[in-house]
Formats: sequence, C-alpha cells, structure tokens
Amino acid sequence: MLEGKVLKDFNDKENNLKKYAVGKKFKAEDKRYKELEEKGFVGEDKEVTSKNDK
Repeated sequence: MLEGKVLKDFNDKENNLKKYAVGKKFKAEDKRYKELEEKGFVGEDKEVTSKNDK
C-alpha cells in the first residue's frame, strides 16, 4: 500500500467519487496508486502498512 500527496484535485471513481483536494493525503493499493501517479494526480509516495498487514 502506498500513500502520498494529491497534486491535482480529483474524484476517485473507485471510491464513490470521493473528492481529493490538492495537498491532502491519498492512500491506495500499489497498482491503483501508480495508475493515478502516472496521470499526475498524486506523488511523493511512501510505502505504508495497514493494520490488516500485521
């Protein structure tokens, strides 16, 4: 799972069109995060572990 900053406002189509504003944090599975990163919506990622991973 990766987490990073939102670089461009967007509505997440895979999460009920939840709005993410510039500067907020976004967290998603690696594949989904990389997909949004390639489109320029998120960046400055770091790997995070969820409570379920322990």
